[in-house]
Amino acid sequence: MDDVYVELAQMYDKFGISDFSVSFGDSMLKYFDCMYPNETFKKNLDICCGTGTLCGFFKDDGIQTKGVDLSAEMLDVARSKYCDVEFIKCNASEFNDGEVYDFITCTDDALNHITDIEDVKRIVKNANVLLRDGGLFIFDINNFDILTPGEYNKDSFNGYSKLSLVQSRDSDLIKTDVKYYEHDKLIWQKSLFERDYSISKLTQIFNREGFVLDSCSQHFLDEKRSEKWKLIFKKVE
Repeated sequence: MDDVYVELAQMYDKFGISDFSVSFGDSMLKYFDCMYPNETFKKNLDICCGTGTLCGFFKDDGIQTKGVDLSAEMLDVARSKYCDVEFIKCNASEFNDGEVYDFITCTDDALNHITDIEDVKRIVKNANVLLRDGGLFIFDINNFDILTPGEYNKDSFNGYSKLSLVQSRDSDLIKTDVKYYEHDKLIWQKSLFERDYSISKLTQIFNREGFVLDSCSQHFLDEKRSEKWKLIFKKVE
């Protein structure tokens, strides 16, 4: 677990980093209605849930949801926001509460941040155990063919703060130097890493664990093209 989240947890939502989860969550509900009108998707497990924003969105829609993450600091924020949602500190590859879920989510390019492909394989293998037959594993990954290395700044939420993200690339490993400023003074700096996973490699992993590709698009439900791939894998019945 990158220790950047110790510092970032309290300002994660304030900088709007988790906003994508809500828009993607809304797209998921539309996808269920469009592609699976006769099926029920009312039980969700959100892995790498961060500050719990997606869980909160699903809860408000009447979906039974649960969040899992390794960052205690991020989970503290999630629990303060949604006291009626269960959040559990656990590795996503090891979590098993004996429940069976209709769909598992992993958003905000969280899978890219799992840089060891063996860990990704273990997560997918565990997802097969947790999902019902015909259940869906829904996630997004960054499209690093579009995301070029450089500096990206997050707008201030209080008039004097700034979050700077400076990316560099070495083969398929992407390093992001995260710098937080107040009144133009550097307060802290941490680094995090992501792995650029190809669609074909991920498909091989999912196929091996009993999944088939259900959807893969940058134009999910005819939305505007994004810098992310949105993928849905279905557990074979």
